[in-house]
Amino acid sequence: MTKKRLLMVCYGFPPIGGGGVPRPLKMAKYLGDFGWDVTVLTVEPGYHATLDHSLLQEVPPSVQIVRAKEWKVFARGGAAAPTPAAQSQGANPAPSAKVRLKKTIIAFLKKVRPYLMIPDDQILWYPQAVKTGQELMKREKFDAIFSTSGPATNHLVAKKLADEFGCKWIADFRDPWTQNMHQTGIEWREALEERLERGVMARADVVTTVTATFVEMFREKYGDTIKAMKLIYNGFDRADFADLQPQFEVPDRFHAVYAGILYQKRNPRLLLEAVRELIDEGRVEQSDILFSFAGVFDYPGYTENRDCVERLQLGEQVRLLGNLPHKQALGLMKGGDALLLVGDVSADAGAYIPGKLYEYMGIGKPILALNMAGEATEIIQQFQLGEVCDPTDKDQIKQAYLALYQAWKAQRAQQSAGEVEGATRDDASFYERVKPYERRYQAEQLALELDKLLAMEQRKEPSHV
Repeated sequence: MTKKRLLMVCYGFPPIGGGGVPRPLKMAKYLGDFGWDVTVLTVEPGYHATLDHSLLQEVPPSVQIVRAKEWKVFARGGAAAPTPAAQSQGANPAPSAKVRLKKTIIAFLKKVRPYLMIPDDQILWYPQAVKTGQELMKREKFDAIFSTSGPATNHLVAKKLADEFGCKWIADFRDPWTQNMHQTGIEWREALEERLERGVMARADVVTTVTATFVEMFREKYGDTIKAMKLIYNGFDRADFADLQPQFEVPDRFHAVYAGILYQKRNPRLLLEAVRELIDEGRVEQSDILFSFAGVFDYPGYTENRDCVERLQLGEQVRLLGNLPHKQALGLMKGGDALLLVGDVSADAGAYIPGKLYEYMGIGKPILALNMAGEATEIIQQFQLGEVCDPTDKDQIKQAYLALYQAWKAQRAQQSAGEVEGATRDDASFYERVKPYERRYQAEQLALELDKLLAMEQRKEPSHV
């Protein structure tokens, strides 16, 4: 049977890594099992805070990757591109006039960025992405387009191609666009983005998203515009955990791990303060514990998290591992005793389900979730995955951490006494219950939506006798 062909428009695709990449990567990996050949239109990778070339090993040979260049004004990761002077410190010579001028220009561009980069920095990819997409669409026949955001620029590229070539299109929102908790506060820009978003919602044949809360938000705002809406959760890939070996283990310490990006509204400082108090109160032995952080501990240009570690005198309890390839990051999680889920502290953060939660499901270790109440905390409680606490409430954090620490101490005591350990998770039963959160199942759901669109199109075509 001839397979159908899908053009996936996705800026963030391997070797770019990070939290938003697994969804398009796993869709591309598994859609072939359900009759769809995938071509990915993505960016030529340059500097990126989370490059991970090992992810390319997951892309099946049948998936074609086409890369379009991006105009370069800013380095990815939110910081201006480093200059030689910026890399020099201390007793080095004063920067030249040319370097000072360049730094002044970059500082100016950073200030005007919110007024120019609309809807996001990746709009600089739009011209070449559209051009490359047009060449692809003229050269090859595609049955449908799938775009997934953020960045929202992905949808603008897909809309341009869908309009020009009359192609069926599914627009996937991993996060809200204009209803996102991270907004600029620039009134005219937000009005412009609402018009852009409404255009996407009106043109897309199906809108998909990742949480029930997002479905409600989109229907409330664009219910008169959206043609069809489908909830397809984020999730985890069972194949990632087959024969996974623990790494970075610390057998004699209560080892809590985190792999990902931390920033201003998502940081571990209150957790570290809570643990410091538990140590000072004599309820936790300082020599018993260790935190391992992989990824971005302090966002470029900031040192608050490192400063906090130093201020609390927890240098021996905090290990910074830097960026790790995805498989090593999973090994770190497997080697931990507790998995940290550090959420944003914005009032509406509970509407989001961090993609990391699903990987934690696959690992099977207890979760310590510092998350606003919402779908993520409900999942943790429903499946008894660990402890949940308000990320702004130090007392709750103390109690949640202490509960996991004491459980670890009790387990160690049982092992030392030669007692039988508690029952392990029944994986067969567990995986059946969490099937909606499994990547291959989600690819099947997307394939079904695509098949429905093609069936509708075929019914519209006049028959020729």
